[in-house]
Amino acid sequence: MGKNSLRETVYAFNKHDVVATYDLDMDTWHPNRTKMASIICEILPFHRDQHLRFLDLGVGTGYLSFRIIETFPRVTITATDAAELMVEKARLRLCDHLEQVTFRISTFQELPQKENTFSNLDAVVSSFALHHLYREEKLALFKYIHSILKPNGWFVNGDIFKTPDDELELRFRYLHYLGIQQRIKMVKNQEKTLDQISSELMEKEKTGGDHLLYLADDLQLLREAGFPTAECFWKEYREAVYGGIK
Repeated sequence: MGKNSLRETVYAFNKHDVVATYDLDMDTWHPNRTKMASIICEILPFHRDQHLRFLDLGVGTGYLSFRIIETFPRVTITATDAAELMVEKARLRLCDHLEQVTFRISTFQELPQKENTFSNLDAVVSSFALHHLYREEKLALFKYIHSILKPNGWFVNGDIFKTPDDELELRFRYLHYLGIQQRIKMVKNQEKTLDQISSELMEKEKTGGDHLLYLADDLQLLREAGFPTAECFWKEYREAVYGGIK
């Protein structure tokens, strides 16, 4: 990803209007976020009373970190994001747990150089963030994640993907648009055609700098990065939770 495109992606998520409506928009465009966060929390094989060290990649408004703290009350989290306004929103959500969370402003590409002292982490987690990376950038990040995890440490990611079969991709997108149409009507009392929703989503993907891979590609990249175990834990159409164990 060139510096200009990287800057544009960060800028797209560092706007007051985007941050203000982000959580409502996620509930509309990606309602599985709640389900996916639950799966991320339940797949991690830790006890509630353990003292754990996590890294949250792309903390956004702090939704996943909040769910992690609910599940593992003694966890400490380093939460990274490139958009400062998102981090401000995350601070508000996590205001009762700020002694457990350290925030870092960084892109994924810069992180290995900026944060080169991490080691022996219990887990690295992420949600709806890594699809902004190109394949080679994602491989570099996966290698970094592998290097900072302790033996048997976990990486778990919930994200969106494209589908290798064109007919299935069209069908999955249609079902996605249909769900969005219903939620927009229910939550916002707005009527939108499927064509309008398709155009809006494509514009969001373009503005946000989305570079969707196949799920099989991500699993292969984890293996190339050194993870002996790489597995999909849950999938529904174009959304999945997957990860690796060091």
